[in-house]
Amino acid sequence: MIKKYRKHILISLFLLISFLLIRIFKADFSIPFIDFSILFLLSIYIWGALKAKLVSLNKSLKLVFTLLFWLPFLLITIASFALLFYPLNLWPPFFRVYFIGSLFSYITALLLPLLFLFMADIIKWFQMLLASKKKRNTRADQLEGKPISRKKFLVNTGLSLGGVVFGTMGFGMLHGNYHFKIWRHQIAIPNLPKALRGLKIVHISDLHLGTWASKEPLERAIQYINNLRPDLVVFTGDLVNSKTEEAFPFQEILSKIKAPQGIYASLGNHDYGHYHKWKNQAEENENWNNLLMFYKNMKWELLRNENKFLNIKGEKIQIIGVENWSKNPRFPQIGDLNKAYNNQHNSALNLLLSHDPTHWDEIVESSNKPIHITFSGHTHGFQFGFESSLFRWSPAQYMYPHWAGIYHNSNKSKYLHVNRGIGAIGFPGRIGIRPDISLIEIV
Repeated sequence: MIKKYRKHILISLFLLISFLLIRIFKADFSIPFIDFSILFLLSIYIWGALKAKLVSLNKSLKLVFTLLFWLPFLLITIASFALLFYPLNLWPPFFRVYFIGSLFSYITALLLPLLFLFMADIIKWFQMLLASKKKRNTRADQLEGKPISRKKFLVNTGLSLGGVVFGTMGFGMLHGNYHFKIWRHQIAIPNLPKALRGLKIVHISDLHLGTWASKEPLERAIQYINNLRPDLVVFTGDLVNSKTEEAFPFQEILSKIKAPQGIYASLGNHDYGHYHKWKNQAEENENWNNLLMFYKNMKWELLRNENKFLNIKGEKIQIIGVENWSKNPRFPQIGDLNKAYNNQHNSALNLLLSHDPTHWDEIVESSNKPIHITFSGHTHGFQFGFESSLFRWSPAQYMYPHWAGIYHNSNKSKYLHVNRGIGAIGFPGRIGIRPDISLIEIV
């Protein structure tokens, strides 16, 4: 038994001693040893099952499969030790984003094999228990029949699914994250003046600039937006993940968005700096002031429970922007529609920017205020799902009744558009739910 696993034991001891030495000489070492050890032991558990499948292969193929399995863990290990000398926030965006994504993908890809292997081992242990009762000298590996075939099926299924998950998530990071889709919608507003028919609005949301690996994809997205020649552009929050400084490298690029009637924005839950542990209140205030200045420098009109009136061909449009408001108390609930809406002017079209679509569900739809179109984001479509002309599905639909696209009330006097987001949060990738640039034409 010890001889069989001596390599694994030696590697585990080496890692343990290394971590202990590092802790002695660098007390602020931040990699959680217990979590790292669990990840390593779970990898060994899965490798034991995979290795048994490689027995019949030649040495070259065995080496290839060995490298494919252990290379992600090796790279994660090297990157983790690099954190000793370079904190993650100092890493170049490319390495930071793909380190986080690789770690997320690797751990997720381990879950399915672990589940199936655990089920297979339960069958094996139950089989051994029955065998010991029937015949004490029966070895489990001598047993044949249905239980063994079930065990093999579970092992094969688990290993195969793990490989598929890891490959799919890798594809979602490298390709899906920047595979932009332009959605085109027409919304008919009752009694709309002819002067406003044909108005083109581009809606983007959830940039999450801290998750962009480079500037090139964003430059491409901005070019797509400008090619649509919108009359105005609306952005519905989550400019950053946690700190305003994430946006600084992208200011020049975002400033290239062109719209003759202007660019208007509201705030999302990630914009308030609540997801970062600040040293003191002064640092948090500085972050907030930097955010406001960032919008000012870009010449985007940030509406915080405020409104802006436009005059297009003699007709008034009211653009209303509220602070974040969510049905979920975990998120800020400081949006104030009563304060933001101005009923003193008879505007032909009222457009609301509100980051979270549950605001429309809970307040806007039932309000007596004539909000013709509400623009929201927030859901990201969970960055995972399936969409076609006939069918669409995403886990987002179980949390948000309105999670992507166009919705309306019963008499079509109020519309909601939910953008799937153009950036990503958490996992830096998208699978099936593409980054969203939406063109809304008022007819």
